[in-house]
Amino acid sequence: MNVSVEEYTSPILVTIDPSATLDEALDMMQENGIRHLPVVREEKVLGIVSERDLLLHVGKNWTPMMKVGDVMSTNLLSVHLNDTLGDVAYQLSSQKVGSAIVLDDDESLYGIFTTTDALNALVEIMNQQPDA
Repeated sequence: MNVSVEEYTSPILVTIDPSATLDEALDMMQENGIRHLPVVREEKVLGIVSERDLLLHVGKNWTPMMKVGDVMSTNLLSVHLNDTLGDVAYQLSSQKVGSAIVLDDDESLYGIFTTTDALNALVEIMNQQPDA
């Protein structure tokens, strides 16, 4: 079974600039019900910031001076729309990351594939399997 990651990828509707404040990023996440935000400037993906990254800094004295660019992860896992679900899930697991940036054929940002998306895919695929 060769299912492409595109089928389970969440298209990107929200991105954030690295100059945004941590509070702005957290507000965006809460408003949109998401836990990962691609950090983009001039249509180029620079990194990703997770809810966990932000919560590590909330309430600290220095937080108001910090920007998203200060806490974003730049060690990105990037995959392509046509990569197989199994390959991408394996990469997430082996690299111990919670999300992958999904690029289209033009190397432009298409979406994000998270461990939650991988679990949803597993549930759907397992529910399609006939009982033995």
